[in-house]
Amino acid sequence: MNLSSSVSNQVLDQTMILVGLESNLAMIEFNLDTEVIWVNDHFAQALGYTISEMKNMVHKQFCPHSFINSREYNQLWENLKKGIKFQKKIQRVGKKGDLIWFEATYIPIKNEQGVVDAVLKIATDITNRENQTREVVSHLKNLSIDLGSKVDINSKENMKALQSLKEQINLVSEIAQMIKEISSQTNILSLNAAIEAARVGEHGRGFAVVAEEVRRLASNVDGAIKKINLNVESITNGVTIVRNVTEKLQREVINNQIEISNTMEKFENIVG
Repeated sequence: MNLSSSVSNQVLDQTMILVGLESNLAMIEFNLDTEVIWVNDHFAQALGYTISEMKNMVHKQFCPHSFINSREYNQLWENLKKGIKFQKKIQRVGKKGDLIWFEATYIPIKNEQGVVDAVLKIATDITNRENQTREVVSHLKNLSIDLGSKVDINSKENMKALQSLKEQINLVSEIAQMIKEISSQTNILSLNAAIEAARVGEHGRGFAVVAEEVRRLASNVDGAIKKINLNVESITNGVTIVRNVTEKLQREVINNQIEISNTMEKFENIVG
């Protein structure tokens, strides 16, 4: 009696399990000709059909054309008929042509002789989750592209500004060199004037004072030019450092952008 009670309870438990599955999951059953022989309301609603509309439809009617015409589609049914289950995230087509995502398991159903005579598909509609995930991936990709574009524009503007500054520095250097040459010539002229003033004696004394003042000014100019050259050299070094840093940052941003893109592709492969 205890054995009978145990068997009865086990049957009841299995029945309740099936009821629970049917109440909460999308389920559909196909014969080996891939025709729909049974479907529950969850599955029908997910694809936008009524239960009566789906009766006698065939599996291909729910699949994207790219999948129907692929080797994988034929392999799917060949394996199912051999009793090999299939479990994967899949994409199907709804009544209105919209794409539906399922986490699905195809289970071969065997008769008493152990021969497969039907296929039960149990699925969960994950369309909303999948769409949200793909939106996030797309958003991250766009952010990466926008960041790269902004960095590229800013880098080009910085390089252009640095080039302009370098040209101005070169111009200052050229002007400083010209002033230095003029100062040198002025210094020579003042020296000649001083010699001439000494030669004429008393009458050239005032001229000698002027010549000395000119020589002093030329000396001051020469000192100023040296300071300018030092400043120009310092600025040039600074420009070179900034240019190198800018180029390095640009390379790093480009590398990061590539890394982000590769990561997004890997993530898409995982979720896709």
